[in-house]
Amino acid sequence: MEIVYYDKKTDLFKENSITGFYGDVLDLLDMQVDIDGIVYDDAWTVSRFLKSHKFGLGTRIDAIFKYLDIDTNIMNTRLGSLSKTDFKFVLLAKVLLLNKKNIVFDYFDVGLTSKEQKRLIKIIRMLKKDGKTIVIVSNDLIFMSNIVENVLLIKDNEIFFEGSIDELVNSNEVEKPEIIRFIKLANKKGAKLNYTLDAKELLKDIYRSEF
Repeated sequence: MEIVYYDKKTDLFKENSITGFYGDVLDLLDMQVDIDGIVYDDAWTVSRFLKSHKFGLGTRIDAIFKYLDIDTNIMNTRLGSLSKTDFKFVLLAKVLLLNKKNIVFDYFDVGLTSKEQKRLIKIIRMLKKDGKTIVIVSNDLIFMSNIVENVLLIKDNEIFFEGSIDELVNSNEVEKPEIIRFIKLANKKGAKLNYTLDAKELLKDIYRSEF
């Protein structure tokens, strides 16, 4: 499931932080943290799904939809008929309605367009600002480099590495992203490009380069 949560505090993550999980995550999170998911039925409408716990809601749902930039016109749409992106954000809306403080984005970024990823990053930053603790499980180092503060590399259900994205990419523990391989090749041919995971920064560096 793309969005889950946990209630009890854990030493695995700092509170009010954004931590990335990369690698063969498997069951490590479940082993370390008591993870809970969201129960739903594809036949339910969005409205029924959000009100299924009888929060006494109305304006609160409207506020969360605005916060997450969700179109309120989908309220009468069945969950099974939503686009994958809308479904993911409706699940997140439910977690916020439940007032969960510790949120896990479990490969939530998979299938999102570049524009949708930017929307997600903006929301995650707002959630942290509002006091949430965020865990992002992803196989996309480029995506995580734009948002996580710390990343854990998992191998054989153990934490093999912990540090910044830059430290992980510059180590020999993971396959280098394509942008890093490009910079490395260009520098071998005489360019003097800085290593970056940001395509815009790379373009600026190429423009400034005398190569």
